[in-house]
Amino acid sequence: MFVTSLESPLRGRERELSHLRDVLAYGITEGSALLVIEGTPGSGKTRLLRACAEMAERMGYATPDRVLAVRRPAPGRVHHGHAEPLRRAAGRRTAAGARPLLLLLDEADRLGEEAIDTLLARRAALHGGRAVTVVAQRTGRGPDALGAILATPSSRREHMTLRPLDLTAAVEVAEDVLGLPPSPDLVELVDQTGGHPRLIVALVAGLREERRIGVADGEAHPIGRGLPQRLRDRVTATMDSFSPACRQLLRTAAVLGEELEYDVLAAMLRTSPAAMIGLMDEAVGTGALSSDGLRTVFRGELLRRAIAESVPASLKRALWQEAEEVRRTRGTTPARPAAIDAAQARATPGDRRAEVLRLVADGLTNRQIARRLEVSPHTVNYHLRKLFFSYGVRSRIDLLRAVERQRAARLADAG
Repeated sequence: MFVTSLESPLRGRERELSHLRDVLAYGITEGSALLVIEGTPGSGKTRLLRACAEMAERMGYATPDRVLAVRRPAPGRVHHGHAEPLRRAAGRRTAAGARPLLLLLDEADRLGEEAIDTLLARRAALHGGRAVTVVAQRTGRGPDALGAILATPSSRREHMTLRPLDLTAAVEVAEDVLGLPPSPDLVELVDQTGGHPRLIVALVAGLREERRIGVADGEAHPIGRGLPQRLRDRVTATMDSFSPACRQLLRTAAVLGEELEYDVLAAMLRTSPAAMIGLMDEAVGTGALSSDGLRTVFRGELLRRAIAESVPASLKRALWQEAEEVRRTRGTTPARPAAIDAAQARATPGDRRAEVLRLVADGLTNRQIARRLEVSPHTVNYHLRKLFFSYGVRSRIDLLRAVERQRAARLADAG
């Protein structure tokens, strides 16, 4: 039986754990402190809070309620947050004696005014004692009143943002779930998750559930093509928590390709580029997109594919046609029509490397190749590294020369 994300070790968060340990040590020796942790859905905020609770208990903290999670409101009811555990925690302060107190609050972006008032009141009652409060919230989704928490008198106030995992940590997560090191082909798939912890687990666990993991030479190999149902279900569930306008933007953009074309999307969504600023902020805050100020792209190719697969094939064709009409009207020329996702799914790593090699010979840069193939630059870099290794070279020029020598040798043998 493979492990779940909450049972496996916390990978790639050594810096964050060190920061938590430092804040907790401060709470023991100096006084009160507040740490706000922000991250996209599935980035590991809850895992980090649980690790914080375990660390605090070992350091001698009183942790009356461990992680205080905000519950989803019942349909049709006004949501006031999960205030009761906060009152219980504060009520036990005297019983805890001289031990420092740790208060943990998860999903703070769902807090209502009542819960925020309760939290502020309890923090005010604890001010002057040794108390550390750690609050986790979704990036860009905290309520306005949460700023009042940051303004609460405190000896130390800090902020932490969870970033995507690097490839090394992402591969470790996959190995934890499977119990075997992933093969290069599986590493390529993991790389396409964009370092998203929840997607990595959904991908490899889903492949194993569907018996699409083979074992050869001590490594786990993916079998077949297409995304596992577990991954698609996870993406759908996460998308359901976004606003309808954000879901429409993401689904439309996912069908059109990896990079977002603001003017084309604005026309298709019947809005203006200026009106899309807030919508883009929300979409980037979900973690599905990444923006460097110049370009906005999907954070991972598997995520883009999973979102695009939620759109029926007939509607995809209509969206491609509409996008092409918008481009013609505006006098822009697309680099290439978006490829059908089924065709993308049929491409094997060998096929993809042949495409990369052909485009390298055409003089395209890595970023241009990524746009042409509708994959991430990381995927292009991965295939180039494999090609360099296969041909025993270290540069593009040497690669092309080696390919030409191999072709000439084959022709000579044939003659």
